[in-house]
Amino acid sequence: MDIEKFITFDLPVPYKSIKIYPVTVRNYGDFMGYSECLTMEKNSIPDPKIISMTELEYMCHLLQTGEKPYLFWFDKILSLCLKDEKGFENIKESMARYRYDEKGKPFFVIGKDNYTGKDFEEIKRIICIQNIVELPDENISKEVRNSLEKAKEYKRKIAGEVPATLEDYIISLATLTGWDFDYIYNMTIRKFTKSLRRLDMYIHYKIFLSSAMSGMVEYKDKSFIKHWLSGLNDDNKYKDVSMDLDTVQDKISFESAKK
Repeated sequence: MDIEKFITFDLPVPYKSIKIYPVTVRNYGDFMGYSECLTMEKNSIPDPKIISMTELEYMCHLLQTGEKPYLFWFDKILSLCLKDEKGFENIKESMARYRYDEKGKPFFVIGKDNYTGKDFEEIKRIICIQNIVELPDENISKEVRNSLEKAKEYKRKIAGEVPATLEDYIISLATLTGWDFDYIYNMTIRKFTKSLRRLDMYIHYKIFLSSAMSGMVEYKDKSFIKHWLSGLNDDNKYKDVSMDLDTVQDKISFESAKK
């Protein structure tokens, strides 16, 4: 289902008998704290039994073994994304009831509808798009991604960078736009994140363009100066890490083969 028209105007996305609402900045911390259940990497586990499971089955499996409360976290996310008949968020409970069918397959019930493992994957897709949750790139092995994340963290550390907090981002957006805090608190996470990215793009565009037009700085290749109204595309998140991804991939594969 194409949900672009819904996410553009922050409208709830209909799915079966439910409407999935975008999460607001006010609930950012809760949502992000539970979002690991949406980004779990089941298929990176070298166990055919695990790989053959649906994500819903895997969450139930982890709950039974006591490893990760992903099913509980997913239920908490539903409580942030669903609203009752009166339009109120159900922060304490999501209205979902979890069951097993006659074949031992898990499903959950909301209202009168049953939701299977396939439904979970579609609901997850909608929630991730609505709230800009970055899913793991399975085209890159988990070992390589872990190495690149460590390299990014090391680069930040040697540069003395301290990650900004959510409060820092809220204050920055309020300071530069003049929007009051209550307005920002009630923005959707998607619009909040995109506003920050657009503002950053606008500031850098003005700096690069001014320096190029003044003649004080000469850029051999001006193509990197993109207009601030250009599309916001999610380029390679590891582009700022000076590593050859293919080289790292080959090295890790070689090291694994030696073991």
